[in-house]
Parts: sequence; structure tokens; C-alpha cells
Amino acid sequence: MSTPPRRRSRRLATGATASSAAAPSPDTPPPARLLDLPTELLVRALSRCDPADIARVAAVSLLFHASLALEGIRLWAQERGFELPAQPEGESCAVRWLCYSALLRESNPPARAAAGERHSLFIDGEGRLSSCGSTPPYYPGLLGHGEGVTRLNTPTRLPSPLGGERAVSVSAGDGHSLALTAGGAVWSWGSGVFGRLGHSDEHTQWQPKKIEAFAGQRF
Repeated sequence: MSTPPRRRSRRLATGATASSAAAPSPDTPPPARLLDLPTELLVRALSRCDPADIARVAAVSLLFHASLALEGIRLWAQERGFELPAQPEGESCAVRWLCYSALLRESNPPARAAAGERHSLFIDGEGRLSSCGSTPPYYPGLLGHGEGVTRLNTPTRLPSPLGGERAVSVSAGDGHSLALTAGGAVWSWGSGVFGRLGHSDEHTQWQPKKIEAFAGQRF
């Protein structure tokens, strides 16, 4: 006499079929519990990942909105001491643009301090410039503090606000200095001999002056 099939096996098979049929579709919204987490927490968690990984997650996962990826990449950059530029008009994908910019900056980190032969430059956490050192008669304006300031023994903040923009990188030459702002503008000051300040003349600049030849361009 044959033994009838076990009910247990039949129930397992039926359950497996039901599970397959109940698999979530790509249009299924993300779990409510994840979305209920504080945005700041989600952004900080994302910032622990590499920008390329954040961009991949934003591209394939329903669990993260593009805004979270954007803020995560920006926080990643901020914690490493640099800012990312604004999205240009011709770029359609903000996440892709920020990812590219972040990886480019990481491979070419900005200089937040620079040492020349006679002076030094510094950028503080607020993006403000300071300098110290001495200005010889043949290199006037080297410190960027205005006419008459020829020696500073401690780092002193420059009076120029750089048009209200934050400085992100500096360079100190023998007779002149350069600063790059977060908005992509370049400022120069010091001796203008040989036209090295970029202002179409050889005049001394006692304080930082924006190089207008680069207007509309970004670095």
C-alpha cells in the first residue's frame, strides 16, 4: 500500500510560490521606517562612503533620494576641508557633477597654507585669508594688508573679504600671491612687475584684486 504525500512538503511548496509572487516590484516605495529617520542622520551615514559609491546608490536604489546623495557628497568634501563648486548650467545630473568634482578635488587637494621666501599665507575654517612675514622694498604689497604694512610677525587676517567669497586655495610666490575662491574666481596681489598679477598692467596691488580676465570662468 502506497504512502500518501506529506502535507508539510505541499505547504512548503505553496509557501515558496506565494513568496515569489509577493516579491516587491521596482515601483514599491521605500520602507517607511528608513524615510522616518532624520535627514541629517542619513546624510552623515552616506558621507562615510566614497563619492562614487554614493552616486551608484543614488542611481540604482529607491531607498535614497537624489537630495540625500547631494548632501552626502557635500558633507564628505566639507569634512576633508574643501568645498565643491556649484552645478554648471549645461550639466543635467547634479549627483554625477558633484561626484566628479569631489574625486577631482581629492586627487588635487587645495592648498590651505602656502610658504613663500619672505611670507606665508593661511586659510582658516571660514575661508578667510591671513598672512605674516615681511615685505622688502622691491616686492611691495606682498602681505596684502595695504600700503604701509611691511612686516607681520604673527598670522593676521587680510582686510579684503574677496568679494564675500570663501578662499579655498592659496599660492605664495617670491613677489606676489594668488588666492582661489569657492566660486572659481582668482585674486592676486603684490608686485605687478612683468604683468604677473594678471591685471593688464604692472602696477602694485597692495590688497587682493580679482583677475577680471577670468570672469565667467571656473577653476
